[in-house]
Amino acid sequence: MNYYQRTDCRLCKSKSLKKSLVLTPSPWADDYVAKSNLSKKHELVPITLCVCADCGNGQLDHVIDPSEVYLNYTYETSSSFGLSKHFKDSALSIINKFKPNKVGLAVDIGSNDGTLLSYFKNYGMKVLGIDPMPNIAEIAKKRGIPTVTEFFTEKFSKILKKKHGFADVISANNVVANIDDLDDFFKGVRNIMNKKSIFFFETFYLPLQIKNFVWDFTYHEHLSYFRVEPLKKYFEKLGLQIIDVETNLVKGGSMRCVLQLLDGIKNVDNSVNKCIEEEKNYGFNKRELFENYSKKIESSKQNFINKIKKIISDKKEIAGYGASATSTTLMYHYNMNYLKNLYDDFTVKQNLYSPGFHIPVHASSRIYKDKPDYIVILAWRYKDQIIKKHKRFLDNGGCFIVPLPEYKIIKS
Repeated sequence: MNYYQRTDCRLCKSKSLKKSLVLTPSPWADDYVAKSNLSKKHELVPITLCVCADCGNGQLDHVIDPSEVYLNYTYETSSSFGLSKHFKDSALSIINKFKPNKVGLAVDIGSNDGTLLSYFKNYGMKVLGIDPMPNIAEIAKKRGIPTVTEFFTEKFSKILKKKHGFADVISANNVVANIDDLDDFFKGVRNIMNKKSIFFFETFYLPLQIKNFVWDFTYHEHLSYFRVEPLKKYFEKLGLQIIDVETNLVKGGSMRCVLQLLDGIKNVDNSVNKCIEEEKNYGFNKRELFENYSKKIESSKQNFINKIKKIISDKKEIAGYGASATSTTLMYHYNMNYLKNLYDDFTVKQNLYSPGFHIPVHASSRIYKDKPDYIVILAWRYKDQIIKKHKRFLDNGGCFIVPLPEYKIIKS
């Protein structure tokens, strides 16, 4: 596993990075492997969230080579519960609010299976996806979404502009936080924009991540943990301007930022300054915020471990539900190497083995064959849907354990 430690701020280049949250090192979080590859060594990579003392941006200090991650990726947009509907709502919101040219071009960076672009295509726009994953690009093409298999860079943007001209709408959802060289990325975005263009991206929003206690979303792919204030200053240096911000509860707490060129034609919405003010009021200028966040995570961990010890001592069999990247962070930080099986409804993950611990992943229908006594819902944000789907497990005497935001046992 190729990775390195970054010692300067990704936004302002300051060297004043302060360790603010230290989680248990884990393998690359989504490195689920086939049975034939169980001999593969899974190197443990630190998960340390640092905050820049100068601009306030949050970032992990260890960066895994993106070619090792995104050329071996299994995630599909359609596999995340409710995300397709969210992308539809997001596209319609952008269309209604900013009224892009109906015959213009919409470009999605990190387009995955083409779900988001399909809604701009339905609106009438020409669409183009950009994604480095060959397999996922083929899925998008079969859906009628033209897709180029490339990493988006400043150099590639010049080729794109020469071939397609300026884009009316550019998007990058759940991508920007995964990029190490943001300067190169945003210079590329700027290259394909004119005064009428908008660029919007959705990403995790650190204030909501802390507030909603979704700390398990802290894993290697997510290099940056953004707030509006540091981003506003950063973008202005690059000749870009945030004109609209909207928060939502997707992935536990996200924000959608809309940008234009500094000399763009659209007005700046008051939502931008409102978010900055709320960030200050939340306490991001105070050291205690992250100290309390870390203490809360540690307290949750110790409570979980103490409760599970009793179940293990009673010789009960424990499994897990959810085979995602967040599951890896949670399993390693809580040391869940005792899980007998993992269950997941995403077919691509089934019949694989989890990173490091090598816990087998099965379809959730296997629950009724394996008959575990307890199932820890690692995908705890979807606990209601999972419990509803597997009421029969409870009726048969099984118990679900919800680890977060508070430990809870669900019985029939």
